[in-house]
Amino acid sequence: DVELDPVSEENSVTDVLGKVGAGQADAGIVYVTDIARGDGKVEQVDLDGADKVINKYPAATVKASENQEQADAFVKFLGSDTAQKLLRDAGFAAV
Repeated sequence: DVELDPVSEENSVTDVLGKVGAGQADAGIVYVTDIARGDGKVEQVDLDGADKVINKYPAATVKASENQEQADAFVKFLGSDTAQKLLRDAGFAAV
């Protein structure tokens, strides 16, 4: 079992990874996609039930956009096989 007794609360993932990577903290909680930014200085430990916590990142366009055609094309691209592979390779999963 793990007990939470935070010594500090950082304002950003970069700060959390920096503290853990420098040995100033025993552990930190970040998204799995952030682990790759740890320059190999941090180790990923999966927590039971973490796979049940899903953050959704919706994509939409702004009706009044000056670049509506490009915005629509980008949102359409996000659903493509190419974009889905890029997202998976970066640690994201399609829901």
